Parts: sequence; structure tokens; C-alpha cells
Amino acid sequence: MDLSAEKLELHYYFNDSSHSMNAFVRNQCESEFLAIAMEIAKELELGIQLESEAYREGGLKEAWKIIGKNGVQVSIFISIMALVSSRIPFSDPELDILQKQHLRLSIEEKKLRIKKLQTELENEKVNESTVNQVAELLEENLKVATRKSNFYRQLSRYNKVEKIGLSALNSDGKPVTDERIVSRNSFRNFIIHSHNLSPITVDDALVEIIAPVLKEGRYKWKGVYENEPISFSMNDKYFNLDVLNEVISFKHGTTIECVLLIHQKLDEAGEVQITGYSVSTVIRKIDSGEELETLQGKKYKFNKKQVDAQADLFT
Repeated sequence: MDLSAEKLELHYYFNDSSHSMNAFVRNQCESEFLAIAMEIAKELELGIQLESEAYREGGLKEAWKIIGKNGVQVSIFISIMALVSSRIPFSDPELDILQKQHLRLSIEEKKLRIKKLQTELENEKVNESTVNQVAELLEENLKVATRKSNFYRQLSRYNKVEKIGLSALNSDGKPVTDERIVSRNSFRNFIIHSHNLSPITVDDALVEIIAPVLKEGRYKWKGVYENEPISFSMNDKYFNLDVLNEVISFKHGTTIECVLLIHQKLDEAGEVQITGYSVSTVIRKIDSGEELETLQGKKYKFNKKQVDAQADLFT
């Protein structure tokens, strides 16, 4: 592995002989690209700085001088940045797939991979397989994936760019590795089409009821969950029916144990935002120590016990 890289170059290839591009598109692309770089530096705990250099022609080339603790650190950061930004996913990066990949390794396993790279950096003896493993890990980072999606979405809307290239350069601006090319027909493979994440399921959530809905319609219930007020949809049709038929009543302090779904999505910066709550099944209703278990709650717990037992058997 060549460790003489000091600069990272992003090369826009155009479908004409010009050397300019729309300033808004370029600025947006640069912003997203730098956000990827900063997230990678943060995850790797590297004190990296980027200094912009003068643009060069040949399509249009942007180069950043990378400043870090030492030359090895800088070279490895450039290698990982180029890999993460250009390696084409095997399939469209839909968020449910990314979530599963993101959760594939435990937090401890992720820390161990990064710690291994940090140790190799300190000893200035970096293994190429370690770099690849860490790059794969960072590709699953939801903030990196979101910023990368934004970057390629901008380019896909700008027909003048036919491909991009990423290169590691030495101090003289000469390439020290082969340029990594991403062609226009591959841009779509990086784009996330829906920012909705799979909901978090809480099987035994306790929600104190503040305001139930006592008539038909798409109205939100109000309650308190973990000391925070929430509005939620009551999607347990049997419980709703019992409420409407006045089989179930409410008083001050009435609490339900339920299956609560916390709906979430990623914003444009890759941050997770809660978008709403819904109750799929009411397990039981609790009033001043008195408990009423619902039939659907009993059925849910029985089915869950069967599924858990089967999972334990396979494990």
C-alpha cells in the first residue's frame, strides 16, 4: 500500500470540452463530499483537516490537501475516503437493507475493528485488509450513506457530468494510485429513494392515557410514555371497538401496556428523527392496581413466546 498520498482529488468528467460547471451543483456536491469526510474522520477519531486547493482543468478537478498527525494517517484516510465514496453497492441502498447491515455487527465489534486500525496507524504498519474492513463498516454508517446519496443525487440531475474520478495524489499533485471511476449509469446505485426507517417495536410499553378517542375517525390519542407526552394512533381494532361500545372506560391514571411502534426516518443530514407513534396491540389495561388483560394481548404474548422458543432452538 502506497503511503505517500497527501491530497485527495475529485475529478468531474464532462460530456463536452468545457472546464466549468453550475456553481450551485458544484457547491452542493462539495458540501456533501466534505460531510462524508468529516463523518469518517469522526468515526475513526482522526484529527483531520482539509485545505482546498485551486481548481484544475481536465473536466474540472477539485483537490484537498489533507492535514493530519502523520503521513501514514493521512494516506489511510485518503484511501478509506476514496473507497467509501466510490465503491458501488451490490444493490440499491434502501434503508431497511442498510439498517440490517448497520446492525449486523455489535457496537463492540465495530469498535474493535476501528481500534485495530488505530493501533496499526500508531505503529505505522497498516494492513490493507484492515483498511478494507473499516471502509466496509463506514459504508454502512447511515450518515455516510445519506450524504453519499445526496452527492450522487445532485450529480444524477446534472446531465453534463458523465462520470467522476477519485485519486490519491502526492505533494506534487501526481497520482500515487489508480483513479477510482464512477460512471453516470452507476450514480443511481448510491441513491436512497425513501428515508423512512423500519419502526422500533417496544413489546411492553407502558403508556398513561391522557386523552382517549371516544368516537370513530382518524384521531390521535394522547398519552405519556417514559415521562414524555406523545400523540399516537390506536391501531388495535378490538380495543378501539370496546372503547366505542363503552366496554372499556378510563379514569385519571389509566395506563395501558401495549406494543408500541416508534416510527422514524432519516433527515437530509442522516440524523434519525421520530415521526410518530402507534399502538398495534393493547396487552392489558391498568387502573389503580386493577389489571384487565385483553384477548388480543394474550394471543400476542402466546405467539411471541412461540417465535422466541423457535429462535432459541435454532440458536
